[in-house]
Amino acid sequence: MEERVVEQREPENLGTDGRLFWKTALLEREFTEIHDLARLAIAAKCLDEIRADEETLRVEGRFTSDRFNRSIPHPAVRTLSENRTCFLRVIRELGLDQVNGDTGQLKIF
Repeated sequence: MEERVVEQREPENLGTDGRLFWKTALLEREFTEIHDLARLAIAAKCLDEIRADEETLRVEGRFTSDRFNRSIPHPAVRTLSENRTCFLRVIRELGLDQVNGDTGQLKIF
């Protein structure tokens, strides 16, 4: 069977955290399928979005007011949750998640 060589060029739209994740993942694992690299790019972008949502919530708070001046969750709360879920699903699909036997905590890579 012929072995494929897949170009592992870093996506251009990654931020600092996503770029670090991308590079670290490529050092830890060999990705031979193009769809795995697409998933890795999605996870890296999710990580950037998570950091942006966390910063937004740090600055603006977890709650805001609607047009009736009622307190409602900030929209970034939902996108943070969605991006965390997406990130965790993708790293699980790629086999990048492991549980540390000593602490029982999730270890990425």
